[in-house]
Amino acid sequence: MQTSQIATEITRISLNRKVTVFVLFLTILAIGMIAVSRLPLEKYPKGREGHYMKIRTGWSSGVPEEAMEKIGLPMEEELSTVRGIESIDTRASQSSSEVSLRFKRDTDMDVAYREVRDRMERASLRFPDGVDDYRIYKYGGTSSSVCRMSVRYTDDTDLYNNVEKHIVRPLQRIDGVADVNIRIYRKEIIIELDKDRAEAYGLSISRLSQRLRGDNFTLSSGTVIDGGKKYLLKSSSTFHSMQDLGNIPLSDSVYLRDVATIKYEVDDTYQRTERWNKMRSARVEVVKESEANTVEVGNKVAAAIDEISKNPKLAQYELYLYQNYGEIIKRQLNSLTNNGLYGAIMAGVVLFFFLRQFRLTLIIALGIPLALFISMTVMYFAGDTLNMTSILGLVICVGLLVDNAVVVAENIHRHFQSGLPRKDACVKGVGEIGLAITTATLTTIIVFLPSLLVGGEMRFMLYQLALPVVSALLASLGIAIIFIPLCVYLTVGSGSKNRAFTSSSLRDSYNCVGFFKMIVGMIKRSLLFLYTRTFEQFNIWYNKALKYYLNRRLDLAFILIVLLSATYFYAFKKVEVVGYRNDDRDEFHMRVRFPEHFTIAQKNSYFQQVESIVETNKLQLGISSYRVEFDKHTRAEFEANYSDEGGTENIPKEEVPDRLYKMFPEIPGVRVYYSGMDTGGEKRNDQKSRHHLRLVGDDPRQLEEVGEMLKPAFADLPGVLSVEDKDSDEGPNEMALMVDRDRASSIGITPEAVAGVVSSALRGRSLADFSGNGRQIPVRMRFSEEDRAELDDINNYRVRSDDGRYSSIGALTKPAMLNSETHIQRSDKKISYYISMKLESGEESAARRAIYEAQKNIDLPEGVSFSEMKVTFDDDEISTSLIAMGLSIIFIYMLIAFLFESVLMPLSIILTIPLAAIGSIWLHFATGTGIDDMGIVGGILLMGIVVNNGIVLVDYANRLRAGGMERNEALLLAARHRFRPIVMTACTTVFGMIPLTFASAEAMGRSFESFGFMFIGGMTTATFFTLLAVPVFYALIDDAQKAMQNILATVLDRSSKTIVVK
Repeated sequence: MQTSQIATEITRISLNRKVTVFVLFLTILAIGMIAVSRLPLEKYPKGREGHYMKIRTGWSSGVPEEAMEKIGLPMEEELSTVRGIESIDTRASQSSSEVSLRFKRDTDMDVAYREVRDRMERASLRFPDGVDDYRIYKYGGTSSSVCRMSVRYTDDTDLYNNVEKHIVRPLQRIDGVADVNIRIYRKEIIIELDKDRAEAYGLSISRLSQRLRGDNFTLSSGTVIDGGKKYLLKSSSTFHSMQDLGNIPLSDSVYLRDVATIKYEVDDTYQRTERWNKMRSARVEVVKESEANTVEVGNKVAAAIDEISKNPKLAQYELYLYQNYGEIIKRQLNSLTNNGLYGAIMAGVVLFFFLRQFRLTLIIALGIPLALFISMTVMYFAGDTLNMTSILGLVICVGLLVDNAVVVAENIHRHFQSGLPRKDACVKGVGEIGLAITTATLTTIIVFLPSLLVGGEMRFMLYQLALPVVSALLASLGIAIIFIPLCVYLTVGSGSKNRAFTSSSLRDSYNCVGFFKMIVGMIKRSLLFLYTRTFEQFNIWYNKALKYYLNRRLDLAFILIVLLSATYFYAFKKVEVVGYRNDDRDEFHMRVRFPEHFTIAQKNSYFQQVESIVETNKLQLGISSYRVEFDKHTRAEFEANYSDEGGTENIPKEEVPDRLYKMFPEIPGVRVYYSGMDTGGEKRNDQKSRHHLRLVGDDPRQLEEVGEMLKPAFADLPGVLSVEDKDSDEGPNEMALMVDRDRASSIGITPEAVAGVVSSALRGRSLADFSGNGRQIPVRMRFSEEDRAELDDINNYRVRSDDGRYSSIGALTKPAMLNSETHIQRSDKKISYYISMKLESGEESAARRAIYEAQKNIDLPEGVSFSEMKVTFDDDEISTSLIAMGLSIIFIYMLIAFLFESVLMPLSIILTIPLAAIGSIWLHFATGTGIDDMGIVGGILLMGIVVNNGIVLVDYANRLRAGGMERNEALLLAARHRFRPIVMTACTTVFGMIPLTFASAEAMGRSFESFGFMFIGGMTTATFFTLLAVPVFYALIDDAQKAMQNILATVLDRSSKTIVVK
């Protein structure tokens, strides 16, 4: 059975079984509303951000090189064997080592977690003593943070314990929360040993630490049977008070209190200060598991914080949730949805302008929510989410869903006006147009087929768009065949045949009694007048132009070739194809570097000036809150969060840091760097306003020296606003004790023994935790402040050899001053050094070109090289996109050829695709907009849409020719009759995209400007040229086809005559 016959039978059934169709309608509404209410919200589709794990092992070595060598590298070597890893980053600092794993999208994370745990058990066997237990976090990337809150206080007594017990632990128990990070120093028991007294009693810090570890334990010792009962035996020797610690006997007459001072305090050596909106505060950050839903976790955390704030034990603190990414996502999705709604309203206005009948417009327009309900029902049962990509797919469909309904309704009305009864007009109207609308729908759907044949980011984006778009378009096809004919049948007037489209109906409504009918009549009359003066005149002009070019076909071909050549060789060369995403940020960070001689008081005074500046200008800049953090180190940080309402001066978010940067106090030696938000994880050149360079090598010191040397050169380039991180003139920050191996070996002392004594004396040795009041309190032993303050004190430390002799540290080592990095980073098993730059707004392209040129002219020393930075949408992805476009064109051609039973005729329709490119490229060129990843996706979708007008036109011309009409007359009549539905559907698509295109990128979380320009420009030129180019190319191909048939017939006829003669 042919497609048209199937559509006719379905329509006939719907007309005969009205109650069944009504029940089906109610069922769709009911299930759709339930599905919409239960669809989870998320910013990105599942897997868009990738799967991450982070493994962290704490070790206060104080030396990043040592942490990398003894902790980071063993972890990296073992974890690199886990299956499904896309990239691995290792970072070592003065206090810990961590490895971040990014997995491929199709990785089973449960299996990956088990493998990571197994590899970490192997790696931990190679760790030195004193290393904290490793922790595995199921999060990472840029979207792991869910909520941030501030705990403001005036008294920090027992701050850590209250926050840990009453805030952190309840939040950690929430399903989907991976971890809760706090930056509060914990009180601990510190045993400070008096070196002189200990040596006088013949005690060393290493032996004392071993002794104390053995005195504080709880050990399961098996089971015993007593009186016929079996008991679990436990050996316990624990301390219950600090007095118990002091009373530990070290010999017959010496106790621990005699040689050590025991303290319970915060070891805040660096005097760390943090303020939030000028008040002392501590930041609490909640991070989610990589597969958890951000909106759901954010809602749970916000509800939990409301309950926590009611706890009377936290009455002295002020809790403020200043960043909830779940709410941000909902706000962005609401903005995207509202723009789609505005687009639907504009499409409805366009429909009413062309149809000028309220009931018919309402019937067609109501097909939009019905198709969207069906699509979201499919998404719900498929386990999808309402995210930025799926909502975008639904917004795209707003203008497309009316296409089939418009063509069907218009064709039914045309037959009804010609004198057919209502039912016959409905059946015949659908039967004639069934093949055309089916082909048009399938050509739009088939562009998603290449997503199964290509890889990378393009495949993922097309695959995520496929479900909402395909389901909505198939639903619109079903609605056009089932519901639209029935609704038109029930609403069209049985007595008057020209109600919809003749001026008599307008005169009737104009002469009607009643104010409302008079107003409606005036509106219809005005719209008819406007339509007659514009589009009706365009229709007449198009027919005249088409009649002219059907006789001068090569002239039109030449004009189009010139336009295409100018588009490609001029406009396209000027339009930049960009690979970054213009993702919006809700905060920005600035790093401040102070001179070495700056005191805490001077730093505090500097940030008080900064706080006063921000407080004065925060309303104009649109800043809701800000935070400062500094300590004895030279580095400090400033963070600001944007307000939802924006600033009073409507300054774009990307320009706010620039404005504030220029307001910062200028003090000699103080330098400020910023480049947006740095997550500390994998760096990618995905952001428009930031650019990273990566140096790789084997020697971290050499990398840092080269990087610091290059930073001033890049900072002076045009368009580069600032360079992050350290100054090139920073002095030495590390003292190294160089061990004399020969001397140490001669008396039987190893370098490890020397390092162990120094480490124990300065850093201290961790002992078993102290149990008190239901809490586990860390215990650490070290030398007193007086015994470790100067280098001479360290030189007097004694090291015991294997034979019992002692030697001093000063006799075995020689001090040296070094300039050492505060952290070492390896990416994919290579040591990396990053140069991060903030680019000036509006000058990003010029700045990148300058950076690339400078990079080419730099001669790096041996062992150091530039490494290509990762980009989510890179040149390979652009090549993949071009392959997807080529495959889409092939599939569209094959589908049209299959349904029209012609090999050459589909070429006349396919030629509308390059015509659409004319408008898309020139619109990008005129507005100075680059084609980004969403623009490329829009181009692929556009190819399946622009051919629809040609399909409708060619199908009607074929039916007219089949009825005996001459070719040119059929083409002219088809163009005249199909002008309005073609222009109408094009206008609904274009106007439906306008709100999304010109909406604020800040409100939606990213810009859809390129995507919208691709649709608006492409649909405009494709529609403009379709009514001319398609008929002309149709005639050219038809003549070529006839010529080939004549040639073949002549050749075959001559061959047959030759055979007869022989």
